[in-house]
Amino acid sequence: MKVQVKIRSMSTSQGIAKNGDVVDLPEEEIRKMIAFRPHAIEVLEAESEQEKKAPAKKKRARNADGTLKGDDPSTPDVNEAYEDG
Repeated sequence: MKVQVKIRSMSTSQGIAKNGDVVDLPEEEIRKMIAFRPHAIEVLEAESEQEKKAPAKKKRARNADGTLKGDDPSTPDVNEAYEDG
């Protein structure tokens, strides 16, 4: 995650960072810094686990016999061919 240093200088796993520097640090290190000196850094990029993963592919719906289910044209707002509609 990228953070911007807001204090005069600080030691990080990437070396010494000075006021205004943007540094890419591990999430665990950022949590520790925030716990001890919350005013020292500003988080610029917050990546959650879901953002890191590729978007999930839609899963096709199936009939009871295992064949693929088709879309019903009489319901334009719902796509029955996929499980999440």
